[in-house]
Amino acid sequence: MALHPELVRIVKYNPAWQDLFELECGRLQRIFAGADALIEHVGSTSVVGMGAKPIIDIMVGVNSLDDVTERFAGLDQLGY
Repeated sequence: MALHPELVRIVKYNPAWQDLFELECGRLQRIFAGADALIEHVGSTSVVGMGAKPIIDIMVGVNSLDDVTERFAGLDQLGY
C-alpha cells in the first residue's frame, strides 16, 4: 500500500505536547490506580524539537490484561 503525502500532516514541534501528555497521564493514573501501571509518552511527539503528526501517543504497560479489562468502564468514560 502506497502512502499518500497529502494524508499525513507533519507539523513543527510544539512544547504543549508534553503538557497534553501530562494531562492525559494524570487521567490514566487515576483509572489505573493500584495496578502498578507504567504510563509513557511515546512516538514522535515525545521527541523534543522534532516535527511530528500532532497526535499524542501514550503506552500503558500493565502486569496483566486483567488490569485493563477491569478498567474498561473508566477508559470508556475518557472516550478511548
